[in-house]
Amino acid sequence: MIPQSCLLIETKKFPTLDGEDKEITNERMYGKALCQYLETELPKAGINVPFFCNEDWGWWLEVVRNDFKMALCIYSDPDAHENPERYALMPSIQKAKKWSWSKFRNIDSTKDVLEIINIVEHVLKSDGDIPVVTRHDEYPL
Repeated sequence: MIPQSCLLIETKKFPTLDGEDKEITNERMYGKALCQYLETELPKAGINVPFFCNEDWGWWLEVVRNDFKMALCIYSDPDAHENPERYALMPSIQKAKKWSWSKFRNIDSTKDVLEIINIVEHVLKSDGDIPVVTRHDEYPL
């Protein structure tokens, strides 16, 4: 993992939405309300959100900033049965360096990943209804 690239939030702001149980692949992998919130708020901070979707492990929120594309992987608290109050947000890019055949060298994406995480953290911390936003080196739940 890229150090300090994972976020943990604690809030009652993102309850399970009506019908969400029918959308999710694995039970209790909620997060649609958080995706909808970020889809609205992140563009105001310079991050485009082309789409989000449910995956078997949680939610995939694609984000783009300055031609750099990745996703935020969103996981709800696995111990919550309804209306989770804790969510983990992790970048889809977890290794700092990746080989690029077109550039014939390793590309370090740490700076781009952390810039996006910094913005997401700022957006979440700016919302008074989200009392806890913390950073972690690994999956925090």
